[in-house]
Amino acid sequence: MTKLVSVIALLLPICAAGAAAQQRAPEGFRACNLTPREIEVAKALDTGVSDGVGRVVISEGWYKLPPNACTFLWTGPLQYNHYLVYAQDKVSGREWAGTIPACVTPQAFTIRASTCGANHQRRLFSQVAVGRQNGWTHNFTP
Repeated sequence: MTKLVSVIALLLPICAAGAAAQQRAPEGFRACNLTPREIEVAKALDTGVSDGVGRVVISEGWYKLPPNACTFLWTGPLQYNHYLVYAQDKVSGREWAGTIPACVTPQAFTIRASTCGANHQRRLFSQVAVGRQNGWTHNFTP
């Protein structure tokens, strides 16, 4: 019986570590709407590549997020140190903006450009530093 208690005492920390590993954030960049209203989210990524005019930024949107819901904007292990996000509440006019300009359009879009074209609008995206993590959750709060 003493040996059994000793074995259990040795295994408990291992089991606890395994449970903690299962609770880690899943791989990818997840955005969560913690507000009471639907928001629309756009994402962007600075590719680090120049087209001769400027650095190419890939922007994409709109992801409709109901209240208290989450979605993955990027799936799989995160490959960059920084990701760009922007959100808006079209009803109230509230924006979750930052300082990094990127192009959007009123309808669903994917834009690969260094400058905004005639049919594009410029929005200021927030830069999110994720470091060397494989999973990240970004919360849009009231």
